[in-house]
Amino acid sequence: MGEIRNFRSGNHDEPPPHGSMPRRLAAIIVGDIASYSRLMQADEEGTHVRVKRIERDLIQPSIVEHHGTLVKTTGDGFIAIFDSPVEAVRCSIVIQQNLIGRNASLPKDSRIEYRIGVNLGDVIVEPDDVYGDGVNIATRIEGIAEPGQVYISGAIYEQIKHKIVCGYESLGDRKVKNITDPVRVYRVLPDSDAVGRTRGRRENTLIFLLGIMLLVMASNVLWYLLAPPGKVGKQAAVPTAPVASPSPQPPQREAATQTPQPPPLAGVVVPIARSGPNSSTETSGDAAPRTRDDRHSRRQLCDGQQ
Repeated sequence: MGEIRNFRSGNHDEPPPHGSMPRRLAAIIVGDIASYSRLMQADEEGTHVRVKRIERDLIQPSIVEHHGTLVKTTGDGFIAIFDSPVEAVRCSIVIQQNLIGRNASLPKDSRIEYRIGVNLGDVIVEPDDVYGDGVNIATRIEGIAEPGQVYISGAIYEQIKHKIVCGYESLGDRKVKNITDPVRVYRVLPDSDAVGRTRGRRENTLIFLLGIMLLVMASNVLWYLLAPPGKVGKQAAVPTAPVASPSPQPPQREAATQTPQPPPLAGVVVPIARSGPNSSTETSGDAAPRTRDDRHSRRQLCDGQQ
């Protein structure tokens, strides 16, 4: 068999030319522990032991399993590189899901939660570190991620959007520190239906609020159209129950107790009583005298006329 040679570098033992550094296109994972300073202040030794256990039992095995390389750990985080963006995102999801299981039985203020950012870029690789804008962007994306979440750049999204069974929520273009161009950021939802549920909850809330507004407007318009002119204020008032009044006495009973009075006669002058022994009463028309004095006075009047 022919000898396989590295035509780029010539001899395997020769160092690279002066001034040139090995570069490669890689998917970079940057992870950082949320609220690390608070955890160390509460329990310094216990937090350190737990972090090292997580790195040994979870982070390192997951990176190796997904064909990545752990570049370094930083005490409160780690940096890893992958040849495949798909494997980089899968590794990030596995780490976060395993941490959820580890934290399930712990109080919320003592949980160790990582924020993870993933980016694709051309970087400079050294045995114990990695450099370049690709690493800086991954670090900035990790800085805006929520605890327990995986945020990826638009470059990673374009490579994995049809290759991993999960959902993605676009967070738009973000202006990050020391990076000239805005970076498009996506949040990874491990459940493929999660993005639908997230959008569904938002849409249902908006539809509910819109429905209430339309219902109020329609009821006001309908009330205004049906209300008679000039009675809008009265109809708007709350109706009150009528006050019960004391029941009057039956009219039949009153009629029975009263003495019936004769109807008044036209042209009759009501007699006026006069004091004295010869008091008489004047009448007009055809009314009959009611006393003996009246009859006597009328007879004298008739004799005088004759």
